[in-house]
Amino acid sequence: MSSPYVNDLRWLMEGHLIESDLDLSVYWHGDWSQSLQALSANPRPLEEAVAACKSHFLGSYFEVLFSFAIQHFSTLKVLLEHEQIVDQGKTLGEVDMLVETPDGDLLQFEIAIKFYLERPDLYPEHWIGPNKNDSLHKKVSRARAHQLTILATDSAKKQWQSVIKGRPIRPCLLIYGRLFLSLNESKDAAGLMNNSGFGGWVYASNAPLLLTQFSSVRAVEKPHWLSLSGFQNDYEVFNAACIKRWLEGFNNDSRPQYLCFSQDAKNIQPTTKYSVFVVPDTW
Repeated sequence: MSSPYVNDLRWLMEGHLIESDLDLSVYWHGDWSQSLQALSANPRPLEEAVAACKSHFLGSYFEVLFSFAIQHFSTLKVLLEHEQIVDQGKTLGEVDMLVETPDGDLLQFEIAIKFYLERPDLYPEHWIGPNKNDSLHKKVSRARAHQLTILATDSAKKQWQSVIKGRPIRPCLLIYGRLFLSLNESKDAAGLMNNSGFGGWVYASNAPLLLTQFSSVRAVEKPHWLSLSGFQNDYEVFNAACIKRWLEGFNNDSRPQYLCFSQDAKNIQPTTKYSVFVVPDTW
């Protein structure tokens, strides 16, 4: 069985982006897929990089994977990474990464891993996070107005003049993740997700109808929200008792839950995975 960390790294390098200013794939080594296979056979370097991260947040885990990909599988040279810009003792912000291309050009990366659910009634902030405190509109606006302008400030130019050397910097926003459409009115959830390429979400009260459209399910635990791998539990085959027990558990914990569905009849790893958030009715 391949390492879940390698699976997540492959997912990142495949380019699952919901906002992108750059085709990063042009900088991957030509044999990156074969190199990933070799890493899968001996994942210790990647596992050690993940273990060295002191934070257990999904964003921090993703940053480790991104850094590993750039350093080991790209033609880019990392000049700055997670460096703070300071002006007279005040922190103005942080640079996720500044890289140099083989041609000597500078690229500033602002990266993120996000999962957004569609609420058309909230337009223009109609793509919102499971906890509702975040939106794609807010994230993109903030990144372009602040994080991606910070290296253009006099303070940054002075602080990192030995690195920048007066060269222009191209700011690049890269938001990886997955978008989820409402399944609350859908009688063919799998068909909708297949045709759109999106995940789905449903209110808890509508979950029974959704659950009957699939044969098995497993919970998706952080940090492996990316490739939907690294599960610690097997797929559970659905029946009436299973659905009742699962919904009772959800009522006791009203946080949004991330699930991976299958239509396979047997309790085996499916070839097609359907990612779905179940959220409280008050969401």
